[in-house]
Amino acid sequence: MDFLDPRKRRAHHIRLMIGYGLMAVAIVLTATILVYWAYGYGFNTKTGGVVENGLLFVDSKPGGATIYLNGQNQNETTSARMVLTGGAYDLSLKKDGYIDWQRRTTVSEHSVLRMVYPFLFPKEPKTEALKSYSLSPAIMTASPDRRWLLLLPQNGQVSPTFEMFDTDKPNQSPQAVSIPTQLLNGAGRPGSSLSVIGWANDNDRLLLKHAYDGGLEFIIFNRANPAASVNLNRLFNFNPTDIALVNKKIDQVYLYGEADNALLLGDINRANLQPLLKRVLNFKSLDNNLLLYVTDQEAAAGQVLVKIWDNGKSYQLTTLPAGSKYLIQAAQFQSHWYYVASSDQSKRINIYKDPLDGLKDPARAVASPFIALINSSAENVAVSNNSRFIAAQRGQRFAVYDIESQTRYQVSLPLTTQKPLKWMDGHRWIGNVEGSVFIMDFDGQNQRKLVPSLTDDILFDGDFNRMFNLVTATDGKSTILQLTDLRAGVDLPKP
Repeated sequence: MDFLDPRKRRAHHIRLMIGYGLMAVAIVLTATILVYWAYGYGFNTKTGGVVENGLLFVDSKPGGATIYLNGQNQNETTSARMVLTGGAYDLSLKKDGYIDWQRRTTVSEHSVLRMVYPFLFPKEPKTEALKSYSLSPAIMTASPDRRWLLLLPQNGQVSPTFEMFDTDKPNQSPQAVSIPTQLLNGAGRPGSSLSVIGWANDNDRLLLKHAYDGGLEFIIFNRANPAASVNLNRLFNFNPTDIALVNKKIDQVYLYGEADNALLLGDINRANLQPLLKRVLNFKSLDNNLLLYVTDQEAAAGQVLVKIWDNGKSYQLTTLPAGSKYLIQAAQFQSHWYYVASSDQSKRINIYKDPLDGLKDPARAVASPFIALINSSAENVAVSNNSRFIAAQRGQRFAVYDIESQTRYQVSLPLTTQKPLKWMDGHRWIGNVEGSVFIMDFDGQNQRKLVPSLTDDILFDGDFNRMFNLVTATDGKSTILQLTDLRAGVDLPKP
């Protein structure tokens, strides 16, 4: 028997060890190949050389767009994942009935690039008149979830009545919702007008400012239950010049008195006021017990201080040259807070990342700018809906910072804007440019003029399938609330 023969047993043992060794080498080699493959290395089948790859995810609205790279059809449609050799590519998305979307982009080795924001707009948008008005509506606003569209046909009414459209069912007749007559002072007087300050995040209530001959008051209007609306001036027995919701909720508000530049905190449920800060020149509500503000208290001549009020204590963020307008903003992105501070006399707009970490550290007690945007005398600073982009605008010039990719963009439009552009969503600008709805990507790419527009009130439904705006009727005398379907071809709803 072989197992009793020492020579055969030794040969068997050697063969076994060699097998184990080869198996170990194969495992190590396979693991090494897999690791390098996971890091983006691959083989060029034409040259036999090693290449370094990156991963590209592409998606779009609507889906099903054909993907082209450097003019070549990739036989893929959105959404798709592609492994590509690192380098620059001309990415194009095409779909019947839509304007091509394109952008020059770079796929870096051993990294993942997500291009999931492209929006394809129809070549020939289909429009529909929803309702005609003898005058241009005084207010046009939508709830944060874009479900409810409110129009105020005209100002100066004794009992202002909104028309409420359901954007999911735009062809249904609007519902009339009125502000109770007894809630307003000076309603119907000459100069009486309402304007929207902002919505609460419950999608039911919005904060309104009512200006009238001889006064100013603030109303929380409940569109779902108008009888539950509240006159804040009466509730607090105080006449502020400005009010802001705390964290977009309805239980607390900041009240500002311009006469003494005092800022107070109002508790709506308890109907009481609490003094917070003095000599405030501008403020921005951020979160519960978190506030960004500008003050001249304890500031040197010709300067102002920008401070963060956090849970009852103020921390100095920076100093600014005194001016007539102060631009302050803040946003939370991927668990980090980014603060923006500038004045109309500043040459640049500084951005700070998590400044409270340094300000609360006794060893540092200072905040240093994370990065700066160069756009002197900027008129407006805005944060995108997803908080990823921070932008400063002055006329036709934009300076944009992409927090995720840590990239800055300078955009100059060859067009005249009626008012500063707004963020349409997390990646696009929108506004009225030369009498048309104008949309472009965050970096100025893919500029589109869609349909005529009378104002810069341009709103959407929850899925961005429908757009609502005001246009002048063909007779030139009336104003039309117009619905534009942003779908085309196979994406259009079946009759």
